[in-house]
Amino acid sequence: MQDMIKRSVLLDMIYDAINTAPAALARVALYVAQDPEIVLGLSVAELAHNTNSGSASIVRFCRMLGFSGFREFKIALSGEIERARALDLAQCPNVLTLPPKLAVISTALQNSIAATARTLDIARVQDLAMGIRSARRVDIFGMGPSSVCADIVAMRLLWQGFPVHSPSSASMSHSLARTLDPTSIAIGISSSGVTEETKEFLEIANKAGAQTVAITTRLDCPIAQIADQVILVSSPGSWPEPGSASHVPAVVLLSEYLSRCLQE
Repeated sequence: MQDMIKRSVLLDMIYDAINTAPAALARVALYVAQDPEIVLGLSVAELAHNTNSGSASIVRFCRMLGFSGFREFKIALSGEIERARALDLAQCPNVLTLPPKLAVISTALQNSIAATARTLDIARVQDLAMGIRSARRVDIFGMGPSSVCADIVAMRLLWQGFPVHSPSSASMSHSLARTLDPTSIAIGISSSGVTEETKEFLEIANKAGAQTVAITTRLDCPIAQIADQVILVSSPGSWPEPGSASHVPAVVLLSEYLSRCLQE
């Protein structure tokens, strides 16, 4: 029973280690969190090289999570990933008119929207709307699929007449963030919450004195630790898949609700 519990929370333990483990082990945790599946094909030496650490650090990381070594860790990680996929499949209704794979994706996206609606912090979104109304400027940034989310939110605000910037370039966003001040708002969007460029964007905005907001799927992630406020959306899977845009529908829901709050 203890072994089952340990394995069922493995990905959460890895995520927690990003903020709580010593520097070398935190780097390993961050690398694994960004793409758990790629780690399954790496050796100890390769993972050590990719994380700028030593083989001993990889072993310590595995033991910190309760495993005797890297091999046992990879077996458990593989099982965790497959269990998450199986859970998504099990939650899919028996829709005869849809191919099974399409039904799984459709159901997962619908569930993420419903879960976001149920758990959305209404008061926090209303506070953000109040801040946007009085802000001199709003900067929004995201990388990869989250850049699409940033554009969606920015376009919604622009059409309502608010001064918004949402450059897709990290260097441009970082440069613009340095020109923010206490009358400005910086919104960083990252499904995983570990995107380094988004983290840096919020750090720069914080130093400039702007109000910072993180939109992500996890409360314990690095960008949430930096931001003044955190707004959570739900991801279709138990773990954000690298490159996946599956969190976009939940951000669309948030964007539309934020727009309604601004209209009021």
